Amino acid sequence: MDETFFTRIPKLTDAELLDYVQNCSKYKTEAIEIAVRELRERGHTLTGDQLRAIQKNNRPHNAGKNSGGFLPEESFNRLARRLRFAAVMILIVGLGSSIIIYLNAEPTSLHPLGYDPLTTKKYLREMELYGGKINVLATRAREWFEGLWQGTSLACTVAVLSVSLALLLWFLSTGRQTCTGNHPKKRP
Repeated sequence: MDETFFTRIPKLTDAELLDYVQNCSKYKTEAIEIAVRELRERGHTLTGDQLRAIQKNNRPHNAGKNSGGFLPEESFNRLARRLRFAAVMILIVGLGSSIIIYLNAEPTSLHPLGYDPLTTKKYLREMELYGGKINVLATRAREWFEGLWQGTSLACTVAVLSVSLALLLWFLSTGRQTCTGNHPKKRP
């Protein structure tokens, strides 16, 4: 049976773990990360200089390889910065547009008949006879959806859509950090 890093490295001595850290160009990134985590759990502290040296010495060994994700770390950081910038710009432009739309919105026009047919019992009954309850529900849903794109409702719709899209992009830009295993290992 082939042992994995997760099962083999915790069994090593402190000296062997320090060898992983000091000669990091020989080992894979995943093995070094597990060794560093194991050293920390055993009470050893690594200085910032040691961690930077590990990162610097291990970079050529893993050039072009993925270290625990779909993109190399530098590409992901660049992509994350772009996504966060896009999220901020969408938020600024979207909220600014919604304010302009709200200030320039005209009141909704009255119905040409002078009343809304959907509010009369007779009209609703005839709609239900011809198409069933689903016809009434579909008509109300269509009118509600059309109402989102007119007047002050349009301003609210643009604001909600821009905030939602900005939050989605922001979440995508920070999501990999929580999914790559950078959190401490739990032991039973």
